[in-house]
Amino acid sequence: MSRRNALAVISVLVVLLGINLWFWPDTELQSSATSLGVGRDGYKAAYDLLSELGLPVDRSYLAIGQVPADRSLWLVSPSFLTPGQTGGDVDEDEHDLLKWVGAGGTAVVFGEPGSAWKKLGITSKTSEGGETSFITGDLAPVARELKVSGLQSFTEGGGGRARVRLRSPEGPFALELPVGAGRLVAVADGRFMRNVNLAQGDAGVLVFEMARGLGAPVFDERYHGLLAPVLLAVLMVKSRAIVPLALGLLATLLWIAAQRKWPRRTLADAPQGPQPSIASFVESLGVLYSRVRDPRAVFRAYRSGFIRGIARQMSPRADLPEARVLDRLARDRSLSYETRRWLVDGVLPQDEKELVVAIRAIESYPKIGR
Repeated sequence: MSRRNALAVISVLVVLLGINLWFWPDTELQSSATSLGVGRDGYKAAYDLLSELGLPVDRSYLAIGQVPADRSLWLVSPSFLTPGQTGGDVDEDEHDLLKWVGAGGTAVVFGEPGSAWKKLGITSKTSEGGETSFITGDLAPVARELKVSGLQSFTEGGGGRARVRLRSPEGPFALELPVGAGRLVAVADGRFMRNVNLAQGDAGVLVFEMARGLGAPVFDERYHGLLAPVLLAVLMVKSRAIVPLALGLLATLLWIAAQRKWPRRTLADAPQGPQPSIASFVESLGVLYSRVRDPRAVFRAYRSGFIRGIARQMSPRADLPEARVLDRLARDRSLSYETRRWLVDGVLPQDEKELVVAIRAIESYPKIGR
């Protein structure tokens, strides 16, 4: 393989490697507990279910203050409900959410075992249910069976300000609290929406009924650490594929530069003199051979080399013996009498003059390439 072809192959392989890395699936995102997660703890199945049922579901990567207040924002196990996290950005997240709700927004917050509800002003504790829980309420006119072991419920109704929207045998399951011009709906346990549980019992039906009663959801992903999509150029710069892509581009440019053919340099003045011809070639060859002073030996060497040249033309990959070449030449009707005499019959020249005549006759054979 030539150097240019090897460089081209390497360039193609590097570019293909970069493309493969670019389209390599993000396993961390797929296994995340988000509406993009396809693992056990993700809830992409719930997102796709609502979408297939015709609801205008969406995802939000915006800061809470930039979300339109006319949408129902669903926050599934947001980071600020994690117990033990206080101060700094966590406190600001709670404040920003309540401020957005007070401006007229609807926030549906789904907790999980151990969620710190006090951060949202909910002082009620939670308790565990059994292997199966039956959920009822104005959002679920018919009891819905949730097959989630240890499903959490609130122990209290949240006081006179709160309204119980869903209830389990252990206590309130979903509380609605008025906050300014908006409303905050707290769901004690959102694990029934996870991919692993959505097909169990009536979990999928309850998700649809909540979306219909509270408004088509916009699933918040900002509180899971996800940011809004950026330009493709920015993603390429930050991607792990940028190095092989850059190397492939550099190798491709070098290969293109190597393939460039510059115009040949020519002399300012064309050389003067007679143009070369077959006649002058034969004359000069004969003169050179005649200086050896043994025309027969010279002719035998020349004839042997000529026959080997014809053999290579007849069969480039096989070494034909001289006898087979001469046999094929003897059957060639285009061979002149003079050429046949010197080439096939093996007549030897007696002096320098006959040597020139013999070489000229052999060189006139039309099948030999020059």
